[in-house]
Amino acid sequence: MYSHINPYATWSNSHVRRAVPGVPSVHGALPFAADPSASNLVIFYFTAFKPSILNCTVIGQNTYPYFKITTDVSMPGYTAVKNPDGKTIALIEWKNRPLAEIRNVFSKQRVSDWLPLSKDASHRTMKINGQQYIWAPQNSTICLYPAGSQTPELLARISRREDDSVSLEITSTAVTTGLLETCVVATILLQCGHKID
Repeated sequence: MYSHINPYATWSNSHVRRAVPGVPSVHGALPFAADPSASNLVIFYFTAFKPSILNCTVIGQNTYPYFKITTDVSMPGYTAVKNPDGKTIALIEWKNRPLAEIRNVFSKQRVSDWLPLSKDASHRTMKINGQQYIWAPQNSTICLYPAGSQTPELLARISRREDDSVSLEITSTAVTTGLLETCVVATILLQCGHKID
């Protein structure tokens, strides 16, 4: 049922050096907008892995639990993302070609259609509410940018920490425009180690 792969394997160094139109170079070449200031970033930590990100808690800097991720507890073959009230806001269905849905954002669809890998495997695109975004590796992170901008602004960044937990840094602007839940689900998919295409 599950197929274990390294989520970075599709983005090997041979692909990272290629330029992607509308996305800043993953090696830091100019021009692109500067990283947002620390005061504009909201940081979430995926912690308490049991044993992986597919069973964990997402906390904010104040250690408040914002989301709970559970897999195969009450619904075998599914990963549920629940809000602090215990309501399921997103589901990932683990099939040969996984499916995902986020309540009030998009209905069930293949993950490979929602987060398709580019032909040169240098980035993944993501479409939410008619807006196109790009997830691209940069150094040891995976960064989210709006697509099609001459100087794309960083919206979110996924990092694996030294203690093997995962952090999601997201701009307050991205949170207020409704990208938080979407970025949480994307983080799970990009860090779970399972085949998503």
